[in-house]
Amino acid sequence: MNNNPITGLTGWIAHRLTVNYWSLALGAVIASPLFFFATLAFDRDSATDWLLREDLAPVATADTARDLAGVVAGIDAAFITLYFSISLLVLTIAAGNLGVRLVDRWLAKKLVRISIAGLSFTLIYAVLTMAAIDPDAELADTPLFCFALTIFFLLVNIAMLAVALHDLGRTIFVDKEIDQLAADAKPISVEVEGQRPFSGTFAQTILAPKDGYVEGIELDKLEKHLADLPGAVRVCVAPGQHVFENQTIAMLENECSNPDFVRECIPIGNFRSDNQGTVFQIRLLVEIAARAMSPAVNDFWTAMVAADAICEVLQGHRGNWIDELQIPVRCGKRAIELPGQDFRGLFEDPLAEFRQAAADYPSVSIRMIGNIARMITQLHVVGCPAGLRGFLRDYAEQLANHAQARAQTGKDREDIGAAFANVDRMMMEPATRC
Repeated sequence: MNNNPITGLTGWIAHRLTVNYWSLALGAVIASPLFFFATLAFDRDSATDWLLREDLAPVATADTARDLAGVVAGIDAAFITLYFSISLLVLTIAAGNLGVRLVDRWLAKKLVRISIAGLSFTLIYAVLTMAAIDPDAELADTPLFCFALTIFFLLVNIAMLAVALHDLGRTIFVDKEIDQLAADAKPISVEVEGQRPFSGTFAQTILAPKDGYVEGIELDKLEKHLADLPGAVRVCVAPGQHVFENQTIAMLENECSNPDFVRECIPIGNFRSDNQGTVFQIRLLVEIAARAMSPAVNDFWTAMVAADAICEVLQGHRGNWIDELQIPVRCGKRAIELPGQDFRGLFEDPLAEFRQAAADYPSVSIRMIGNIARMITQLHVVGCPAGLRGFLRDYAEQLANHAQARAQTGKDREDIGAAFANVDRMMMEPATRC
């Protein structure tokens, strides 16, 4: 919930058990019979007598109640079948247009999971109500309260289904997904500051136990474990990074008595996922932009929106800039060195990938260069380090050079050059231009 990578075994298991289509539905399937028998007992105790006494009986005969309960059960079954079918269709279309790596995020949508759970709950409740009604019994012996609840649940389901189908339709609206990705990626998960790197000899090297992707780093757990161990500690990998078996993942100046615990604090998964936080989400924005600029999709406006979102995320992480001769360490904590977990380590590769994808689209390159010019102006105003502004200026130059080299007309090259010239003007006089 706070955008930190999910690292520990407990957190990983909890995530897998909750962020899916089946867990909440399974809970609803288990809860529905329990709730039914509780309401049935209440029905037999006093609810039916009260409804008859107040002339609020929803039906005139037990036979009618049973028939209608069967109709409601059939409607609920049709609803849940329809919703599953439309969900699969929408996810198939959206994955084809936007990217399959978004599926993990769509599975986490609360409204979808609540809708499936609600439909499952009411279907079972309606079936049990129908089974509890004797069509030949007197009305006073009919569970009228349970039957009234099935009607009420049906009304709720109809309203919820309309809302849920609208939400599914909006799933393939790419701008909405881009905006949500930017909002999730913008907060800083680990605040770092710079210090001179340790220049001595590391006595112990911790190796990766298997191939895979670093899920995250449990810094609190690692700091607590190494609290009594003096000397420098360097974590050599960053969340989202691919490692090979027996690759160095950490180095210690003084030997640790339990290196396996250090390995446990740097969990390695089999594939990249949203669990890894910003490092995954920023690459997902680049992937959406690159897919939009592919010949099969050719949607440069989506690529522009992704470029805007990428720059929003860059703005959010400006506080994690570390100058080139320093190494990042966690703010206010033990000085565990975290190379690759500063601004440059997080964004250098994704920005290069965006440049490569945008080279054949002058409009997208110009948009990104313009965004960087605006960022440089704002960074001047808020007093950010000159190194960060220089990094952005150099990236804009690389982007302009690459786009100009691939441009098909002289006019495109002129427009790209004019966009970059504006970046240089903003570097010189940031506060006086708008």
